[in-house]
Amino acid sequence: MRHTGTGMLILVVILALAGWTPQSVRAQNTVSVLVEGYVKPIEGRQPMPGVSDDGARHVAGTVVLVRSEAVTLVADPGMVTDRALIIDALQKEGVSPEDVSHIFISHHHPDHTVNIALFPNAELVDFWARYKGDLWQDHGDEYELAPGIRVVRTPGHTEEDASLVVETDQGTYVLTHLWAFADIQPGEDPLAWSQASLDTNREKILQIADWIIPGHGSPVQNPHKAEE
Repeated sequence: MRHTGTGMLILVVILALAGWTPQSVRAQNTVSVLVEGYVKPIEGRQPMPGVSDDGARHVAGTVVLVRSEAVTLVADPGMVTDRALIIDALQKEGVSPEDVSHIFISHHHPDHTVNIALFPNAELVDFWARYKGDLWQDHGDEYELAPGIRVVRTPGHTEEDASLVVETDQGTYVLTHLWAFADIQPGEDPLAWSQASLDTNREKILQIADWIIPGHGSPVQNPHKAEE
């Protein structure tokens, strides 16, 4: 029996190293959209940043709550019409701003970062480090924030982009700005730091995601995985 137990432990370790997440862990991880993001043009104004000096648009990033046994995380708490929209949505999930243990930002644009100060007890996590108080701690790629939840570097939209991969009972969710909207297509990002990097990382994420939550839209099923 001892040898059988040892063999099972070795098998579990090997599967974990290969990216396998136990069912018990996936069942603990949940993903909920708090505020659905958008980009809304204003008539007579340039909707794309940087094109003209008087450009303007209404914009908000998709704000997401991720929970597990180990973390209560808010992703991309950026620009919304009213901060109360985030707080009220959290309260409906039984979470207060003080309960939030982590904030994940996919990149450093203001429409994804403006409201990070709403969460006084949270550790901030981005593409290369985590921050709390005056402590800055670096982390590598594929950083495991909690069992079944990891940060993957996916530059393209910006050089500092990352995606959050969450294993759940409903499949693998990826929170990412590799796509801005729910129309998951291989088209160009007009604001991309590197379209080539964006395309490469899109292919990477399409290999693993069952569900994609884009930067400014609602969750969408990965059409490539759905066909398998």
